[in-house]
Amino acid sequence: MSEIDLRRIKPNRLNPRSSFDKEKIDEISKSIKKFGLLEPIIIRKKNDYYEVVVGERRYRAAKQAGLDKIPAIIKQFSDKEVIELNLIENIEREDLTDIEKGKCCTKLMEDYSTDYPTIFSMGEKLGFGTTTIHRWISAFREISPEIQKYVATADERGRTPIGKIASREALIIAKTVKEPSKQLELVKEVAEKKITRDDVIKITKKVQQDKNKSIKELVEEVEQEPAELIFRLSHMKPILDGIKIQTSRKSLDPKIREGAIIRANLWQPAFADLIVKKIEKKKLGDFTEEDAKREGGYTLEEFKEVWKNLHGNWDPNETVNTIIFKIKKKKNIEMIV
Repeated sequence: MSEIDLRRIKPNRLNPRSSFDKEKIDEISKSIKKFGLLEPIIIRKKNDYYEVVVGERRYRAAKQAGLDKIPAIIKQFSDKEVIELNLIENIEREDLTDIEKGKCCTKLMEDYSTDYPTIFSMGEKLGFGTTTIHRWISAFREISPEIQKYVATADERGRTPIGKIASREALIIAKTVKEPSKQLELVKEVAEKKITRDDVIKITKKVQQDKNKSIKELVEEVEQEPAELIFRLSHMKPILDGIKIQTSRKSLDPKIREGAIIRANLWQPAFADLIVKKIEKKKLGDFTEEDAKREGGYTLEEFKEVWKNLHGNWDPNETVNTIIFKIKKKKNIEMIV
């Protein structure tokens, strides 16, 4: 490790990140001023200067903090290795948007086609699924530069920053709404109102079906529709018979709140309208026999098996949303039964 003059270091020209979070840079800069830079960056020699390979945010924060020198590890990397390293490092931290990941993958396939002739070979070498890589590349190629400005990564709770939209929602819009002006208008609405992915899909379908209505009108139509909860076919009868009056979910549509009317669906059509009586967050480990009974007439042990069948495992420390409801209206279910 060496102490390198910051004036001799330049940013990584191959970094897939299109922008840096100023708030995050400010936080790191404050920490550096107080404690110094605790973790060295990794750089490589380029002619008469050095180039950042790993740690560009720390490099930028150190400059902002007014440091003259910075601890750095000097290693030799080819351009291909730098791209691979940046892609893997940032994906593991989930820092990059799908667009930025797609940019990396596209460059590897275009500039290093011998090593990465196909998406499958890329997945094998880098350890990612081909479906995932295909989604990244599609996001980079199909989402216009104008819309890319509104795309950001979500936090650990799945929330994007104010005024931003997730890559998947942006890709749905790019694939289904053909007019660029309508694409941009819808992206702005989604970013401002934090519209869910399911509702984005509904809106894009309406855009295709009704060419005469404005984006704002179509968004308002979907916003006014009741929220939906999807149930298994085996749960339909217990719900209609009043035995199942509770459902627990890992995530919750913002429309689902106490007093709201929600639509109980298998997929299509809906079999009942429900009124939400109560919503509370609860750890799975705190579930009681009474909870299990409300979930469909189960014992607690039976409900644990149902949960594991649906979600893979039963983690007593996992917090879920429990929704207690009652029937408002039963639908015509002859076609379902």
